[in-house]
Amino acid sequence: MRLSSQEQQTLELAKRQYGGFHLATQWYLRDWNPLGYQYVWHHVPVGNTTTVAGIGSGKTSMVAASYCIDCMTYPGFRALNASVTAKQAELAYMMVEGWRDGNPRFDKFIKDVALRPYPIIHFQNSSVFEFRTAGQGAKFIRGFESDRINYDEPQLDPSDEAVRTLRGRLRGRRPDGSVRMARLDCTGTPSYAVWLRERFYKGLRGNDYATPETLKYFWSLRIETYDNVRLTPEQIKLIEADYPPELIDVELRGMFPDYGLSMFPIKHINACIDASLNDELDVALHPESGSPEPGYDCIEWPRVGEIKMEFPLDPRSVYIIAGDPGVDSPPKRNAGVVMVADVTQPPEKQLVYFHWVPGNGSYHPFMQSYKYAVQKYRPIMRGIDATGPQKALDELGFQDFGLVLDNLNFGALKDAMLNALLVDITSHTWRLPRIQGLIQQLSTYRREDDTPSKLIPQDLIMTLAQISWLARSVPAAAHATERPQANTINRRRRTGYHSDRRGSYVGR
Repeated sequence: MRLSSQEQQTLELAKRQYGGFHLATQWYLRDWNPLGYQYVWHHVPVGNTTTVAGIGSGKTSMVAASYCIDCMTYPGFRALNASVTAKQAELAYMMVEGWRDGNPRFDKFIKDVALRPYPIIHFQNSSVFEFRTAGQGAKFIRGFESDRINYDEPQLDPSDEAVRTLRGRLRGRRPDGSVRMARLDCTGTPSYAVWLRERFYKGLRGNDYATPETLKYFWSLRIETYDNVRLTPEQIKLIEADYPPELIDVELRGMFPDYGLSMFPIKHINACIDASLNDELDVALHPESGSPEPGYDCIEWPRVGEIKMEFPLDPRSVYIIAGDPGVDSPPKRNAGVVMVADVTQPPEKQLVYFHWVPGNGSYHPFMQSYKYAVQKYRPIMRGIDATGPQKALDELGFQDFGLVLDNLNFGALKDAMLNALLVDITSHTWRLPRIQGLIQQLSTYRREDDTPSKLIPQDLIMTLAQISWLARSVPAAAHATERPQANTINRRRRTGYHSDRRGSYVGR
């Protein structure tokens, strides 16, 4: 690859000791010019950075640009953007591809791009930039050395096990003998993860967690949506409109929330979350070769997270379905929800179908999802929120779809259903995939906030509560006398984990 003397000078100036990051991004990345905090983040000389950022603050472009310039300026540089989900990890790749498309200045540095089982960019100078899911405890990220790793949206991970594993990958030397950078970045939104809060305050001056010793190794940055001067006031107002006031501080201002008053304690929510289910989906949908396994599906939206997760049918299992009709789209309060749970071995319940339905102003997408789930899982009990304006939908709309339901009246049963869900959560009898929206709603829900004026999103909670309530009415004869384990065990072996009934996991 031939470079002009000007390009050689630009790449040399882009190295950290010369402070020319902005010169390289302007020339190679379509005039992308870093904002002040993006420039400082790239150049900070600390091995552990933690960034909590609001929506639209430029976090993804900051990571993508910084890692690309490092790959271009240091031969043999190994960079990884990892997240708890493959789709989230690939957002930075999409940003890079946007800069590369039709841009010969940047494209000539790229030797090859592999897309399966996950995106990998190979540079002409032997540098590599990978984008993939980390897996539970970062079990997919083993066996190689890296210069930089960004753990994207780390707040979705309730444990710091993955961060400790990723830190162990940052070591060694490059092929030319130079020492690897060994920098670990955590960039996301403040949330329920206690470890992320502690890590952030270790690197933030002026608080009890930060000491002269921690500040040698940790550095933290908070970015508000309002800090991004590229956003117009109207764009910010449109972002604010998607969130109730209680979440504005978290989602736009980057402030850690107080979940102490939630009806569902976060430690019990975490005990019900089984990240190996997410790994099972990832392995099934991203095989090393061949086609994805049938019966699985996963759809993720940026910032919203998973809106659909689907697992295969086990014909020997017993299922319950519940739905909350709606015409809006996630994460708004009136979005429809459909859930199916495997209740073969009471009191255990495993979520096997989750659809936070984009309604786009119509009930039909919800009804289509509900009918599809009924036909696939053949549930023995079928619940739906049959109160208010949805009563007519239940009586008329579902007749047109040929569906017979076991109605639920939230007006009379809401407290009882919430109590049933609370018992199941605190008893750890739910086995749930890691679903961003569900965790957020559970961890912020308070009964005293449940008023029409507050409009706190709760559709996911109430659909889950329907199943907890209905499961107590399943006839004993409907349950198998002995739970068939073959299919479940085989699927878990592919992800390398098994569980006890409390939902804790250890490697085989």
